Amino acid sequence: MKKFFKYLGIILLLLIGIVLFRTFTFRSKQIATSEAKNLNLNNSCVLHLQKAIRFKTISYDDAALMDSSAFIGFQQFLVQTYPLTFAQLSLERVNKLGLILHWKGKSAKAKPIILMAHQDVVPAEEATLNKWDVAPFSGAIKNNMIYGRGAIDDKGSLIAILESVELLLKQGFIPETDIYLVFGHDEEASGLKGAKQMAQLFKDRKISPAFVLDEGGIITEYKVPGLTKTASVVGIAEKGYQTLNLKINIPGSHSSMPEKETAIDEMAKAVVKLKENPFPVEFGTTVQNFLDYVGPEMPFVTKMAMANRWLFNPIIANTYSKTAAGNATIRTSMATTLFNAGVKENIIPGEAQATVNFRTQPGTTQKEVIAYVKKVIADDRIQITPKGEGNEPKQVANVDDDSFQYLQKTISTIKKGMIVAPYLALGASDGRYFGELTSQVFRFIPFPDPEGFHGVNERIKIEDFKKGIGFYYELIKNYEAK
Repeated sequence: MKKFFKYLGIILLLLIGIVLFRTFTFRSKQIATSEAKNLNLNNSCVLHLQKAIRFKTISYDDAALMDSSAFIGFQQFLVQTYPLTFAQLSLERVNKLGLILHWKGKSAKAKPIILMAHQDVVPAEEATLNKWDVAPFSGAIKNNMIYGRGAIDDKGSLIAILESVELLLKQGFIPETDIYLVFGHDEEASGLKGAKQMAQLFKDRKISPAFVLDEGGIITEYKVPGLTKTASVVGIAEKGYQTLNLKINIPGSHSSMPEKETAIDEMAKAVVKLKENPFPVEFGTTVQNFLDYVGPEMPFVTKMAMANRWLFNPIIANTYSKTAAGNATIRTSMATTLFNAGVKENIIPGEAQATVNFRTQPGTTQKEVIAYVKKVIADDRIQITPKGEGNEPKQVANVDDDSFQYLQKTISTIKKGMIVAPYLALGASDGRYFGELTSQVFRFIPFPDPEGFHGVNERIKIEDFKKGIGFYYELIKNYEAK
């Protein structure tokens, strides 16, 4: 027995030694930079974003509902507001409403860069209009914040890009390499007629960019579990997108004589089962990269766990599972978004339907999602039908590439001491269509903890919007072509 405890003690000492060694050698991956000086911007840029928001460039799943006149009016506004940009950059329209602006650089041989944003916005729900502090398409300013659909998603980025380009043109700046500005018009409806078609044009023309930057990641003060520093998360990959329609038919009846099983009851049970049985945790390559970048910046105990994930993965998984963003980072997420049944209060309906949306971890296929849902529900009466093909993105950017390091360095200038980390973007973006052109597709907007996008009171602080302009200005001005 003494020998057993002796050997056990030796093993524990070795384990502690390994854990401490890995913790103390878990080095920071941050780039030391000084904070960039704020651009001397007047409030004309604020006025421009306000006006941009007032154009109701709304995307719908049903393309017939789209008001093309709103997009045409918005584009005319852009031409008038940014005269040097539209005079000196060549303009190409794709499917009438998509825009590609080409800014020729000094080198015709160097790989170009592509900056993306989208013109369209989601609708403001009729049922929530009374909850907005201002009208959702007013662009009104309240408490030093610009309110309205698109303030964050994604006219804030689009206007910030154009403001920076216009300013650089006024200064006589010529970029080192070609720059393309790609502004889709149907990102909120999957980008099939906008970004997808534009990416195909680049592919047909054999244009291989050094990197692509689209929306996705953000600056955050509190969304990274365990981190007490400001962080910027840059999407180097994005989750897949799948939607399943569920349907069950059980003969209905009068509400005064309910059967033991009804269509609504059984569909509700299925939805609850899915909620209570989430997909298993996955620490894939992208998530591992994220932990490698944020881990060294954590307080000691958390840093120790991050440095020794082989030992502490269950604890890390438990911590991340406690928040919506953290949970979505480490597993395929699922959310019931539609539930339909019934036509009258005293009739038990014979059919119930539910729509469940899945944001899948890289590598998870539609077949695997369907198989998992069938297993969890365990009710053959429920028909499971995919809604479209969904998408299964394969692109993952290389964090060791010069392009990521340049982006990291530029982001670091926004605020002194800010942490920059690669991560798995939780939502789909237009940028995914450019994954066949280059693996270096990044997703990031230079705005802190966005409020209200796709919800009520979408808004951005004036100060943050101006800093965003400064980010794109520095990104373009300091880029050295390879």
